[in-house]
Amino acid sequence: MWIKVLDKIPKEGTMSAFQVKGKKLFITLTGGELFCAENRCPHEDIELTLGCLKKGSVVCSLHGFSFDLATGKSSDNDVDNMKTYPVKLENNEIYIQL
Repeated sequence: MWIKVLDKIPKEGTMSAFQVKGKKLFITLTGGELFCAENRCPHEDIELTLGCLKKGSVVCSLHGFSFDLATGKSSDNDVDNMKTYPVKLENNEIYIQL
């Protein structure tokens, strides 16, 4: 089921946080591609949008762990992966699939 979440595309290299169905998520446009993920570090309960984007990953501001935006894979094997969601753009509106 696709759910409309945003009416405009975030600026390249920024993260837009929002909530849908009780989930805290973020959308980012990086390298011309949209990504959606849970806005919570799996290692510590801190918002990933407080961190930064670097080479196709989001880097947590607390301990510096990075998570691949496409797969959610953690940079550290001892840290759980980040939850990602399929995202699509239709008529400049962003939809995600939960």
